[in-house]
Amino acid sequence: MRHPELVVGALLANEKGEILVARFGKIEGQYAIPGGHVEYGETVAQALLRELVEETALTPTRFRLLRVGEWIRPPLYKDGLHHLVYLDFLVDRWTGQLQLDGEELTDGLWVAPQTALALPLTLTTRQAIEYYLAHGDDKACGYDPGLLDGV
Repeated sequence: MRHPELVVGALLANEKGEILVARFGKIEGQYAIPGGHVEYGETVAQALLRELVEETALTPTRFRLLRVGEWIRPPLYKDGLHHLVYLDFLVDRWTGQLQLDGEELTDGLWVAPQTALALPLTLTTRQAIEYYLAHGDDKACGYDPGLLDGV
């Protein structure tokens, strides 16, 4: 039996209002925000911290849930049969110096969110940035159920 997989994403926003996007090693030519799967036995916050440290060498010190999204059977992910639940966080404080891992993320850019939308982004990164632009300051958390097949 298959089960949904939890994925955390970190939309890093600096004091200039810029966000971090980087080339995503798993989908050639596209940019993404840092993140990854929640491992069994770790909390979502622990997964966010682990993924950020692994991929960026940054340790988040302040973050909040930005949005929840789902993608059932994403065609570009492994065999296309997975059910992914995305928990995207806005991270606006951290410690450390940015150093991308060179495997999952390379060629990082700090850009205005509007400018990021002109880049080739992964679908879920685009959704996170669009939600941030629409609701980033109102502290609301959004839920996007995606396509409701058969409803």
